[in-house]
Amino acid sequence: MERPNDKWLRRFAIPLAVLLANLLSLPEKEYDWQQYVIWSAVEIGYATLIWQVILYWLLYIRRRYSSINRTRRRVILTFGGYFVITASAQALIIGLSDVTGVSSIPINVYVYGKFITVGLVWVILVGTVYEVIYYVQKYREALQETEALKKVSIQQQYDRLKNQVNPHFLFNSLNSLSALITEDRDKASIFLDELSSVYRYLLQAGQRTVVTLQDELTFLTAYQHLLNTRFGNAIRWDIQVDKQFLDLSIPPLTLQTLIENALRHNLLLVEQPLTLRITVTDDGHLLVSNRLQRKKLTVATQQGGLSKLSSRFDDLGLPRPLIEDDGKQFTVCIPLVRLTQSQENVVTANP
Repeated sequence: MERPNDKWLRRFAIPLAVLLANLLSLPEKEYDWQQYVIWSAVEIGYATLIWQVILYWLLYIRRRYSSINRTRRRVILTFGGYFVITASAQALIIGLSDVTGVSSIPINVYVYGKFITVGLVWVILVGTVYEVIYYVQKYREALQETEALKKVSIQQQYDRLKNQVNPHFLFNSLNSLSALITEDRDKASIFLDELSSVYRYLLQAGQRTVVTLQDELTFLTAYQHLLNTRFGNAIRWDIQVDKQFLDLSIPPLTLQTLIENALRHNLLLVEQPLTLRITVTDDGHLLVSNRLQRKKLTVATQQGGLSKLSSRFDDLGLPRPLIEDDGKQFTVCIPLVRLTQSQENVVTANP
């Protein structure tokens, strides 16, 4: 445990407190300034020594009860130790001054009570200052740790999202672009714009926890264009989403993950086109489905898309997507979510 920076206390606060306390008791000593100076010097040394003992106690308790859930016990033991150390030291020094006869005033119960009380008030004030400083430091450390965790979380989300659009898709898109440049430059220009939109969305989505369904469908328009250019009549779309659901949200690139999963595992033939159907139920659940046209050979690339998507929902504390496969139809049910008003990145499942 790092020692508090208390140079200001030892150099200024302790001497000032002792000098003021002795100044208040000067009338009782009949304004004997020589005694005032001598006792002030002794008491400054005494107070510094006692505070060192108190500081060791403070550090010991902080080391032993450092966790935030043990704060109450730590504070009670810390100030309890302050009281015991201070009261014992004050009583001892007063008793010694009485026995040795160096005290300039008669020693009685009132004197004991007065000096012990003064010591306790002083240690409470200074101890409180230490606790406030300690809490401020812990608060700053917590903020820094939270910010660091946020950055790590965002980076992890960004890395996951970058992997959503696999290199094969980019390679195939560039091949399609190359062919279009030769055949039809106008179409190639449109294709390039849509490809740019897809990757622009990918980069922006990496900084967001969730996006609206409207954003996802806007992205899907660009993504559709690329797939239609590549597969032609071998792929068909049936998208029916009521406007009332467009402001609800899902993790970014959810639709891309589900569509890519369907393309990866199903045949796409002109004579047997794959129809992708996207709808929203009345209770606010997104359904993405397709008729099963399974490939005979399992594709080995980019496996685990649905499991990764489920993990992203787990990270957000959302219900996992429900997957149904009846042998004829493959359907994934996604719970749409709504952002809370108090926290931008906190989401609650849509009832």
